[in-house]
Amino acid sequence: MKISVLQQGQRNMLSTRNDLDFLKEKASETLEDCFELLEKAGKEGADIAVTIETVNGITRFGDTRFPYPEIYEGLDGPLVKRFSDTAKKYNMYIVAGIFLTIDGKTYNAAVLFGRNGEIVGIHKKVHLPAGEELNVTPGDRFEVFETDIGNIGMLVCWDLQFPEAARELALGGADLIACPTWGWENIYGLSRAYENSVTIAAAMGMHPEGVISFCDPSCIVDNMGNIVALAPRDKACVVTADIDIRKEPAPQYGSAHFYPSHSMRKTRFSQRRSDTYRLANLPNEETPLYKRYFEKKDEK
Repeated sequence: MKISVLQQGQRNMLSTRNDLDFLKEKASETLEDCFELLEKAGKEGADIAVTIETVNGITRFGDTRFPYPEIYEGLDGPLVKRFSDTAKKYNMYIVAGIFLTIDGKTYNAAVLFGRNGEIVGIHKKVHLPAGEELNVTPGDRFEVFETDIGNIGMLVCWDLQFPEAARELALGGADLIACPTWGWENIYGLSRAYENSVTIAAAMGMHPEGVISFCDPSCIVDNMGNIVALAPRDKACVVTADIDIRKEPAPQYGSAHFYPSHSMRKTRFSQRRSDTYRLANLPNEETPLYKRYFEKKDEK
């Protein structure tokens, strides 16, 4: 199957103007860029294409002048329909990273559109970095969706910084994690793929001067943690890889000789000791690390 990841910038980053009408105009131009790239992916025969995070962003995180539910549309809006029509036109899945308002609350979401344009699933970003919580409501679950190309899970940007998030999807049977993002880093991203034996498709946002220095460009990583397709740092583009996300990773460390397994995924997960992961399953407030940072009386 063919996986495509998009890499692009947002037009409103090029200007210091902050009036809403102007920002909406720039956001519209950004979306046109996105759909041009989706058209390219579709014409190249992509089975699934992943956009960057919040591709419809109008204002920046932390800007509380405009209530998000008033400027970002819901599931019945024209943007969702356009993504749906594009997926149907090219008979491909699309993971769209968008702000989405549902029941009066705005989420930083990844929406999975099916080949016929229907919404297969929605992931609402669970982990919100500093500033984002001023505008966005966090999600509270990690779900895996069955499709004809394999089981797909979604994370958004900061979610992937947390090993538990990817592990939840892996335990749910995900073959692919699609990640719209503005903060992909190989240092943890390749680890998430390897330790969970899952393919990751990361679509990275790009600043005017290119991908920010401490981050890495859009890429597709196989379930052994190897980069199989990589975007350049300095231009908008579509990167595509032909990869079988259901192919099992070969056993390592001689495990096939001692344990009846054809797959490192099977080996690793069958040997998990969830009964010993005591602290990982406790509320934050009950861990020693919480006490280090939040219960010291001498810290200001």
